[in-house]
Amino acid sequence: MLTDFSYVTIPNLSGDCKMDVETLLLSNNKRKTFEHVKAVAEANVKIAGQYGLDKDICEVCGYLHDISSVLAPDDMLTYAVKNGWYIDEAETKYPFLLHQRISKIIANQDFCIDDERILSAVECHSTLKANPSACDMALFVSDKLAWDQEGLPPFYAVVSEALKQSLEAASLAYMDFIVENKMILLPHKWFEAGVRSLRRTLV
Repeated sequence: MLTDFSYVTIPNLSGDCKMDVETLLLSNNKRKTFEHVKAVAEANVKIAGQYGLDKDICEVCGYLHDISSVLAPDDMLTYAVKNGWYIDEAETKYPFLLHQRISKIIANQDFCIDDERILSAVECHSTLKANPSACDMALFVSDKLAWDQEGLPPFYAVVSEALKQSLEAASLAYMDFIVENKMILLPHKWFEAGVRSLRRTLV
């Protein structure tokens, strides 16, 4: 997929996911993104240990989740339209929200990832979705706790405390927090479906 975009510098990929993500991001002046994905990968490995998930799978999820940052958001929207995707209203208004779905495509086509646990988690790491898997929720929570801004996120304590209970509780704690504190730009259909399914699970 990346070869479709002439402005993307594509280095020779070695097959080592962590090394290749670092090389691709740094080759395209995305050092901040690399620092973020590394932090998310580390956080996800910790959560994997806490909940008995595959640490290697969770680490790869962390490294790949924002790999589409090398593309311009408008190009993501163009790609989605060209390929006949369902495009949520939130994605039309804020095309960068498509980065989770585009990252899945790059992970599959350019990094040769075919493990559905990884592809699913990468695809919904910003919004989550209905009936999320443990890997989906682990990456979702890791991405929020290791956010890409300065300092600790305002929801850090709430989500961390809920994480002691379950992945479901932590995911819902974050989702409720950003809605109640008006931190969400425009609710995505997947986000709303995720909230409903988590509430059912936690009843």
